[in-house]
Amino acid sequence: MTQLELLDKRRHIMKFSDDNIPPKSVIEDVLWKSWKVTPSKNSFMPYHVNVLGPDKVEEKKAIWQKSQNNNDTQNTKNFGAPNPVGNNLFFEHLSSAPYLLVFSQRVCEPNGLIAKNVEAGAYYQQMHEDEADGNQQAVGIEVGMFHSNLTAFALEAGLDTSCILCFPSDRSSWTDMDFVEGHVLLLMSVGYSELARRDFLTEADSALDKKPEPEEVIRWI
Repeated sequence: MTQLELLDKRRHIMKFSDDNIPPKSVIEDVLWKSWKVTPSKNSFMPYHVNVLGPDKVEEKKAIWQKSQNNNDTQNTKNFGAPNPVGNNLFFEHLSSAPYLLVFSQRVCEPNGLIAKNVEAGAYYQQMHEDEADGNQQAVGIEVGMFHSNLTAFALEAGLDTSCILCFPSDRSSWTDMDFVEGHVLLLMSVGYSELARRDFLTEADSALDKKPEPEEVIRWI
């Protein structure tokens, strides 16, 4: 199977199976492979990949609630009321996933080479907590690369994934979860699908739900 054929199998999962739980060893393997191949500026990797396994049921429910509350807040802000249809079905993957990954910023220690540079007067944002706000864009790009690699390795292992950005990102909204040390940048769920988005949409809606054509996105200047 080519890389294109593999990645083209990716689906956004709305709900994960309760009956078929991937072994922890499989998740550990795809996480290690993702760590191995994901580059990072100055080798800091200034984020944590916090892994909530099958036993963290209440934590996942709480994270689902954060996304739902955030959705209601945004709807109220822009339309004057929460979503009239109630809970957003597209958030169910957060609570149903056997493995939920919470990507959050962290303050880093330098490796040996960077430590030499610091001694010589170099300055690195990743080492300072008060630089977290200004460094979110750079860290977010690195998290995106880790996510993309993890998606590919998960597909290779027969796993399904989803990701979401609909949640409050500031650390103050996550004080109930002591493993979160900085801003939350991405939520990613991993397991075996029970319901994918492409299966949930009607045929008519699927026909409308298209990405822009490549010519609209890729521009040769």
